[in-house]
Amino acid sequence: MRLFKRINCFIDGLGHDIRLFNPKSSLIFGVIALILGIASWIAGGRGDTLLLVYIFPRHVLPLGFMYFMWAVSFFFFGVIVGGMMTGCEKYKRREAVKGVIFLLSSYVFILFVYPVFFRSMAPFIAFLLVFVSIFFCVLAIMASARIYSLWTLCTVLYVVWLTYNGYLSLCIALIN
Repeated sequence: MRLFKRINCFIDGLGHDIRLFNPKSSLIFGVIALILGIASWIAGGRGDTLLLVYIFPRHVLPLGFMYFMWAVSFFFFGVIVGGMMTGCEKYKRREAVKGVIFLLSSYVFILFVYPVFFRSMAPFIAFLLVFVSIFFCVLAIMASARIYSLWTLCTVLYVVWLTYNGYLSLCIALIN
């Protein structure tokens, strides 16, 4: 019975977060995050040269699809931050700011992953950067779980994506 009550509260929280969602500001945050991510790609150089140097595991997605998925994740991250910043009541603002600070710390480390992986050709250091980013995302989940249902769920999806990329970086580092 208690489980059903928790599930019902979570679903009510999802509806509450959707009602408070401000799409215009969240889309602006998403575009800004995407632009910063593309700037990180430009600073990191071309990914084609690394394909010639390193042996990749068989389960790696094609490079073009990975660029698309990273672009989607950058935009998705911006929407999460925008939703957390603008979609809460006044009395929950302090808790929301803590979660946003953790997410932005995570984002800073993620911006360095591409240049470190492709320009510096250091997949293990890229793995460490992804690991630190996952740590900050987990802290953001813990900070926002009490006040947000939707954004916590979205952050968990983002952590799954980061975990996959960290796993790939570690595999590439170990193979080569």
